[in-house]
Amino acid sequence: MKYIKSYILFVLMGLAVTGCTMDDLKDDVNDLKDRVTLIEQQVKLLNDNLAVISYILDPQNKTISNVKKEGQGENQQYVITLSNGDQLTLTIGKEGTVNEPEITIGEDGKWYINGTSTGVTAVGENGKNGEGYPEFRVQDGNWQVRFGDGAWANVPGGEGIAGGSSLGDQIFESAKVEGNNFVVTLKDGTVHTLPIVATLVCTIDRTGLTFDDEDFLVINKGERTVIPVKIEGEKMQVTYPEGWRATLNKLDVADEKGNNYQLFIFAPSAETKALTRAAADNTADVTVQVQKGAFWAVDKIKVKNPRDYSNNLNKYEDGMAVTVGGFDIKQEEYGAATEITADQSITQGGVYFVSTNNVTLTYNLGSAGVNNLIIIPTNEDITTINLSVSTQVYLTGTFVCQNVNFTTTLNNNVLRLNEAGVNVVFDRCKITGLKNTKALMVPNTANTHYLNYCAIVNSDIRIEETEAEVIKNAGVAIINNMDCSRLIFENNIVYATHTVTGSTGQHLVNFKLITGNTRTIKDELILNSNTFVDVETSGGSGVTGLVYCKSINKVTVKNNIYWLTNPATNFINSSGNNSESTTTVIFRTADAMTDATGSNNYGYTGNTDMKFQMCYSKTRPDTVDELILETVFDTSDQTTFNKSTGTFIPKAGYTQYGAQR
Repeated sequence: MKYIKSYILFVLMGLAVTGCTMDDLKDDVNDLKDRVTLIEQQVKLLNDNLAVISYILDPQNKTISNVKKEGQGENQQYVITLSNGDQLTLTIGKEGTVNEPEITIGEDGKWYINGTSTGVTAVGENGKNGEGYPEFRVQDGNWQVRFGDGAWANVPGGEGIAGGSSLGDQIFESAKVEGNNFVVTLKDGTVHTLPIVATLVCTIDRTGLTFDDEDFLVINKGERTVIPVKIEGEKMQVTYPEGWRATLNKLDVADEKGNNYQLFIFAPSAETKALTRAAADNTADVTVQVQKGAFWAVDKIKVKNPRDYSNNLNKYEDGMAVTVGGFDIKQEEYGAATEITADQSITQGGVYFVSTNNVTLTYNLGSAGVNNLIIIPTNEDITTINLSVSTQVYLTGTFVCQNVNFTTTLNNNVLRLNEAGVNVVFDRCKITGLKNTKALMVPNTANTHYLNYCAIVNSDIRIEETEAEVIKNAGVAIINNMDCSRLIFENNIVYATHTVTGSTGQHLVNFKLITGNTRTIKDELILNSNTFVDVETSGGSGVTGLVYCKSINKVTVKNNIYWLTNPATNFINSSGNNSESTTTVIFRTADAMTDATGSNNYGYTGNTDMKFQMCYSKTRPDTVDELILETVFDTSDQTTFNKSTGTFIPKAGYTQYGAQR
């Protein structure tokens, strides 16, 4: 065992500094090897004998078909063959000196280790099987235990395995074959007489079959699998899970292994719900059983269809990542998920998979907030999830929405980030209800709280302000006064719905993707294939920009369309006076953009008094092309340009630019 043998290197290092002679060193190493071998043998003996005692306590309708005695003297062994072909090894040994855990069965039928209950049932009763038996190992000099394929845990009082000089067994006093019985006597004097039924056999031959990590045989929907079986006895029966079918077919001649039957298993054409590892029933078992007099022999095999990994919930529960907007969501980080099938309120954070189309969820948690709030569909058939937000979302972890109609009734900022390094993702969402003077995302404490990863992709942002609200000129921001490490804004439509006539300030003005002249995008900004309609970046505060910040480490800006039907040039500034601005821009940064790529970005301004350009002043790098000013929409065609429906399809020759719907 690697974890035991690793002690050799440790001891050799210690001996190297003691000045021992070569002979002393050889003796010490040989002694250590002997002790390592002894410990390995003790661990194997303990585990083998526990498997035997587990069978005695809970045979689960498996009988003994043969017992073979091996060895002589103090360490006799019995190889026990069960009716399903499994073999157990029982070693009868004297009291040993290796320090090993004390294993007992309590009056409550539970396994106890060193006097402490494990809570695991050892004795099958009332038709219910036991819950398994302990398996031991030695790790870093300590005893550890697990049940089934559960996690290893240190045994209380199981420290200091290194001592001892002889093997021992704490369970069995003696064993012998008497006629058709195997008689076993335990250390406490209890005698168990186990019948040997040589002509009762039920063995499913697993040779050549492939099982998954949970010991399931995976059979594709609608397919048949044929498995050899050895049967001796009478009154054969086969049971199988709901939706499946299984039959036995007797062979004319047994094969070389003695298999004289075939087990046909037919998988259902539709997926059946797979059991989790924690499942304690047998609804996944194909079971073959055969009778001989008063005795039964049973063997079984667990079956399931392959998991449907187009189902996000299946992927998540199986430990796989569900990716939304380039962001991975895994169970090991975000915990157990909740499946939603009907309208309900969000009463706490967590991961929610929605399995019914057009479900409506409401959020009204107030300042209590959430750590994580993740709302995603179980599969592509769930195209519409409604989320109504009536109080600010105080967020300290990750916020993700996919296929969500996100509506806020707040006259306030919506997501208030209350931690450094928050993640926010909107993918295939429709965002409505943003108010003038407010933002979608703000920090709870400026200079402290910031975005780690932010992706808004494949989404529509619809801003429905009245003319009276629009001319306030305070504007709407997606991200306000907050740093961001990585920002992806791709394949979105952003538009204001009100009618624009003339140049008196009826656009939504001061619209910002990110705003804050001291803020930075530390890693990268990706701004590709978006359509912006009648959301003007200038306003009463002067020429700022769609992206208004101190610096951007790296930027890519390609294939966007920026359309302003008739932009304003006169605005109300913070003092309440009229101010004039004749330029609207996409980027305004205090620091030059040194790692930037930009091309195929189209712009239009219906007011010739308003200049429209990529960057403020002369800060555009040579690697970013200037906006191409073209009339890319036919606004007279309501089937291709319609604010009421959010339809914006460019004219022929330009359809590859802007958001792709």
